Amino acid sequence: MCANKEPIDRSQQHLANERTFLSWLRTSIALMGLGFIVARFGQFLREFGLDVKNNNINNNAVAAVSLFGHYQSSLIGISIIILGIVLILLALRNYLMTRYQVEKGVYIPSNFNIFAASISLVVIGILTIIYLFVVLPANNNP
Repeated sequence: MCANKEPIDRSQQHLANERTFLSWLRTSIALMGLGFIVARFGQFLREFGLDVKNNNINNNAVAAVSLFGHYQSSLIGISIIILGIVLILLALRNYLMTRYQVEKGVYIPSNFNIFAASISLVVIGILTIIYLFVVLPANNNP
């Protein structure tokens, strides 16, 4: 074994780690923007009362279902924003762990962030589908 080891250039690995971190950040920012839009859309419908006023419905039960539907929209939007924040924290954790492992020369890929993000997005997607097919048609019944 040679005593004069040259330092290993790991700049490519560090740059790849930074690009991965930045793409997770972009995804998280897009999710938070989508969550904001979903939450505000429910508020928009509630403020202008589009579904109740356009159908001339005076039934209190239908109005209650309408408000509940808008509440669910806000809840889904807030959940998407929280998911975006959690993804930023996971991305930071992954970036720091990868940086440490690359420096030590013992990088072991982790799938936790990918599984956590995928499962969370599937759950949010299913909740959105349920909202669209169950709550919104209930609001349109005269």
